[in-house]
Amino acid sequence: MFPIKLKYCGPAKDYSGYGEANRHDIAALVSAGIEITTQLPQYTMEVADFGALGDVALKHEGKQIGYKIKILHTTPNVFGNYMEHDKYHIGRLFWETDKIPLDFAQGAQMMDELWTGSEYNKKAIQNCGVTKPIYIIPEAIDTKIGEIRPYVVDYPNDYKFYSIFEWTERKNPGALLEAYWREFENTEGVSLTLKTYVDNFGPEKKDEVKQNIRLIKKKLNLKRYAPLYLFTQLMDRHQIYRFHKTFDCLISTHRGEGWGIPQMEAMLTGNPVISTACGGIHEYLTDKKDAYLLPFTLAHLKENTRNRQWYTMDQKWAEVKVEDVRAAMRYVFEHKAEREAVAKAGQETVKREFSIEAVGIKMRDRLKESYKLTEPQLI
Repeated sequence: MFPIKLKYCGPAKDYSGYGEANRHDIAALVSAGIEITTQLPQYTMEVADFGALGDVALKHEGKQIGYKIKILHTTPNVFGNYMEHDKYHIGRLFWETDKIPLDFAQGAQMMDELWTGSEYNKKAIQNCGVTKPIYIIPEAIDTKIGEIRPYVVDYPNDYKFYSIFEWTERKNPGALLEAYWREFENTEGVSLTLKTYVDNFGPEKKDEVKQNIRLIKKKLNLKRYAPLYLFTQLMDRHQIYRFHKTFDCLISTHRGEGWGIPQMEAMLTGNPVISTACGGIHEYLTDKKDAYLLPFTLAHLKENTRNRQWYTMDQKWAEVKVEDVRAAMRYVFEHKAEREAVAKAGQETVKREFSIEAVGIKMRDRLKESYKLTEPQLI
């Protein structure tokens, strides 16, 4: 057993991106032989089966071990609520715009060191004046998913684009729908399926999403609209992979990702990915080699109805051109051999760089150095 012991604090029981990242981090630490105990605050109401990764997080909850290091992977504005006397604190932090919110920066500055996933994220943290050491450790994914059986859909012969996202301005669904509907207005044999949600996703919010889609459609005023399908139900981990396996190409017109879990999942299942080349996993990818990366420019936020206390008008995020999205979708649609080669390369990249074991080794190597800082120093 590796001699380092630590407590990992984060919402590993939540149905959210934070929850998913927590579960994989915990599994990576365990795989590296690090003895852990977990502290699992909850922020969302949804309940789901998180499979083996959820079981690992729960198995270690509240274990009594002697530890010197505590990793905090919550929103950084509440880091202070979980700090403990005489512990070495590591903040796990991802963000999507060019600088983190002020209360995030205040929480980050309380840490002894920070872990993030990309250079873009590192700069976003530093852009708010955080001076603590920052180390880049990617997010992990369980690559041992076995055989995945796709769902049966009523449009099996289409080339099936799809997207998985929370319905927010940051995910930029308007650009995706406009690009898709304009590009394939006169094309048969293609479809787009959205799996989308909002926190505490009840009937009223589902209707609101549908109304937003209708408004986008009406504004375009096209003669024909290529088919769009919508999934709004919660899914467990196995069902999510079945969803990926059912469709052909994941596309995301996001304005910035802390990491990009759906992109990583899609690549693992062998699908090509089209995604804005901003932040997170995208720094590890090469355009038309293991993914199709959309060019972007940084622009100030103009509107945002979600988490306004954190997404403010002095921040910048990525903006893609609808023309570029259209071109990428058309290119993937028409180049079968190339998209299959890109998908295979992407799958290999995920297995090599982001497996639980590979990320666990990176964490362990950094923790060896962190652990030295908890030891008494000879003067």
